[in-house]
Amino acid sequence: MNSSMEQLILGPMPVKRFLDEFLPQTRPRLPKFKKNLFAEAIPEKTKENEMYNPYIKVITDHKFIPRFKMVNTSYYIDKDIIDGPGLKPDPSVYHEGLDVSRKITQFGELELHSELKAHDSDDAFVDPPEGTDCRDWRFESFTNAGRKSRSQLIHYATEWFSRQHRRHAFTIFLFGTYVRFIRWDRAGAIVSKRFNFKSDCSYLVEFLWRFSHLDDVGRGRDPFVRRATPEEARIAHMELEEWKPKAERPVIVFTVSGEDGKAREFLAWGSMSEPRSLTGRCTRTYPVYEIVTKQKYLLKDAWRAHSLSPEADILRELRNAKVEHVPIYICGGDVQDGVTRTDLYVTAEEADEGWGDVPAAPPSSKMDGSWKCGKSWWRITQRFLHRFVSSVIGKPLKNFTSSKHMLLVVWHAFIGHWQAYLRCGIIHRDVSANNILITSDGGILNDWDMAKKEKDIQRSRRHERTGTWEFMSSLLLAGHHDRAHTIQDDMESFVLIVIYHALRYFPHNKKWKTAFILSKVFDDQERLPTGEYTGGTARKNLFLHNDHIGHDFQLSSPPLDRWVWFSIDAVKEWIETELEKSIPNQRRRIKGEERAHALRGTLRLPLHIETKPIPIHQRDLDDHEIMADFFADIFKAEDWPAPADDKPYDILLDLYATEKSLKRSLVPESEDIGRSGSSKRSKPSASGSRRQGSETQRSSQIRTHEHELEDAGRSGSSSKRSRQSASGSPLQGAETRRRSSRIGTSGKQRSRE
Repeated sequence: MNSSMEQLILGPMPVKRFLDEFLPQTRPRLPKFKKNLFAEAIPEKTKENEMYNPYIKVITDHKFIPRFKMVNTSYYIDKDIIDGPGLKPDPSVYHEGLDVSRKITQFGELELHSELKAHDSDDAFVDPPEGTDCRDWRFESFTNAGRKSRSQLIHYATEWFSRQHRRHAFTIFLFGTYVRFIRWDRAGAIVSKRFNFKSDCSYLVEFLWRFSHLDDVGRGRDPFVRRATPEEARIAHMELEEWKPKAERPVIVFTVSGEDGKAREFLAWGSMSEPRSLTGRCTRTYPVYEIVTKQKYLLKDAWRAHSLSPEADILRELRNAKVEHVPIYICGGDVQDGVTRTDLYVTAEEADEGWGDVPAAPPSSKMDGSWKCGKSWWRITQRFLHRFVSSVIGKPLKNFTSSKHMLLVVWHAFIGHWQAYLRCGIIHRDVSANNILITSDGGILNDWDMAKKEKDIQRSRRHERTGTWEFMSSLLLAGHHDRAHTIQDDMESFVLIVIYHALRYFPHNKKWKTAFILSKVFDDQERLPTGEYTGGTARKNLFLHNDHIGHDFQLSSPPLDRWVWFSIDAVKEWIETELEKSIPNQRRRIKGEERAHALRGTLRLPLHIETKPIPIHQRDLDDHEIMADFFADIFKAEDWPAPADDKPYDILLDLYATEKSLKRSLVPESEDIGRSGSSKRSKPSASGSRRQGSETQRSSQIRTHEHELEDAGRSGSSSKRSRQSASGSPLQGAETRRRSSRIGTSGKQRSRE
């Protein structure tokens, strides 16, 4: 959790300046109080859990937060957290009328959070000594206690923002005899200088007083999102029942500006996913219902980087150009006054904003940030709240029903990508499994928030290297960060999506290596000292040398198998020429009807053919057209498996179950009985993306017994393979058939490994 906010926290801001800039002066005036008020209430050497009630009592008795109440939530888990650990924040501030008799901890209602620690050494930050050059000082504490405190602060803020529609929020961080104030937004955080609140609590009391007199917007609430009325909630529960949230969520109403400038209201009942990051795009999507039109739509809520075009503008242009298989824009755009402020304290030079395709923010909007420590803030960028409505509510790609259905959905998304490029000159730049949705008509390519006109794309800013890690192209990952994002990068992403789902959900002859292959090819990464991540070597070598899958890899669905190999060779050819490498083992290139017959499975060529080098201008990925032919021809194949024989299943879950069974068989009977009723391992999620769950953790668990699984698989399934041979299993005799029928994208014959 600490690494997610690295180089995104600014401090230490002078305390008075913090108060004046973020919590303006208010009336009535603050009542009189003793400066050592908290010192008397909270003695020295008090344990943390003994600090809560005295802290609350002082604030409550002296009425420092009128209209609000502070509650000790440290013993009560918020039961409405989805897919995360239970959290018990320290004293929480709610509106005084909130009912906490049934649920005491409610992140969805939180107004102000306090984090209390017993010792000065628990400070998550370190102020520079007087006279020190702040640029050379590391503000974050790297003691164990400091790291733990900072991780807790970030974790609570992340959950808080995920449960509400906030532009910013405040935390009071109290440790030992000191206090800091923190202001969070989607660009980062600003932390005040610490002060001794026991010798003089003036700043703490003034903060509470000013905070309690702010309006909802001043405290960070989004004014264009409100709680639904009982009647609106009843309608939402009825119309949006299909998307009922996993945990209790209130019905809310979004106000969105229509194309005619008039406000439109949409009911929402829980988002389809909640962001697990405090900063960045933090995308949320909601199935919504409009009472006036009696129509259901999809509302998207995200924080776009200032360097990117509004997604609503992109979708409007695609709609006007009649691009197919993309969301149809309805209304919305940037939200009034929805903009971050953390970035205003970082200069263009410090943020490296003039580098590449990220223009520097207007100098007039910058604030004096000379008080902050550190010199490199390239991760911080200005962000705007962007909210719009589109017409299609799709289902995740992993809901496909067969290998043909999966490829059809990807094909439709590819068409949308192709038409957007041909008609509008727009490149998507974030083709991933999560961004391809199943619809009643096939599929769409969703999430155009990273899209740009090709003419506007220059070198990528380091932290805005675009794409989803698992499906980014090899060249973007493997040390080629300064190259412009091209349509070929996106086309490789389409290939990676098909390979991933083919490996994970359909039978093949490398089943026992599935977890290893997926983790190496799709998850492998290395963190550099700069905080950046690099990787992609395994991915590149899969295309160049068939590493991890081997030359003998074969899927049980013959058409899908042919498409995968054609596409692997197409990407290989592109990578080789981009890296200016010679093309080894030149082989004959096939075109036209010969290529079509090969894809349909009706052409057989001899294994070895004398060939000539392939001219660069004839590469298969030079444009969309040849890959489009791959798709079109493969659907004409006559050897697609029958739907009943081609149902997907999660091979990772199958391996996980096998691993658990194997581990149980290796435990002595007496020991196994002794463990009966002990701790249970939870069933892993079937999610196919790092954004959706614990894929990496699950792969790691499976890899733990990778060799045991392979050995068990070889010995335990030999008789089964014999039976499959007699019945003509599609995987049996793969190497023999490959000698006579395996043809790559360009008619390249494939030999044994």
